[in-house]
Amino acid sequence: MMKTLLTTLFFITSLQAWATPTPEQPDRNEAEYNLDGQLGLKGFDPVAYFAEHGGEALQGNPNISAEYGNVVYRFASEDNRSTFLNNPTKYEPTYGGWCAWAMANRSFVDINPMLFTQNGNRMHFFISAGAKARFDNDLARREKDADDYFESQTGEKPRL
Repeated sequence: MMKTLLTTLFFITSLQAWATPTPEQPDRNEAEYNLDGQLGLKGFDPVAYFAEHGGEALQGNPNISAEYGNVVYRFASEDNRSTFLNNPTKYEPTYGGWCAWAMANRSFVDINPMLFTQNGNRMHFFISAGAKARFDNDLARREKDADDYFESQTGEKPRL
């Protein structure tokens, strides 16, 4: 009887340990983002960069902002703010706002928010025109390298 009870308890404990989910990778690891306090993208409007919304770097208005997680984004218009809030994962900068070229080369480097490349639903930022040109010249390979490094350092899967 005791042996059966111990075997049953062992089996239940083993099954419970097997069925317990492992912690998932974070959707967003804000601790690794390039922020000024809580301010993302140095105060530039993340929506305005996308071609369908003008495709240009616009300084956001401090009076038109939204907090997503613990990151504050500023917007040039209420329309852009609404667009962001309807799909924030599309409009957040890739690699937490760090330079995409540097990320592809295994490094975290600040950005110049005036230098960017859109690739589908992804917006990449760069520290210099040279870094942007080198990244753009072999975009698919550099993007994969940057994705792999960012995930290895932050646990955050790349947005696609």
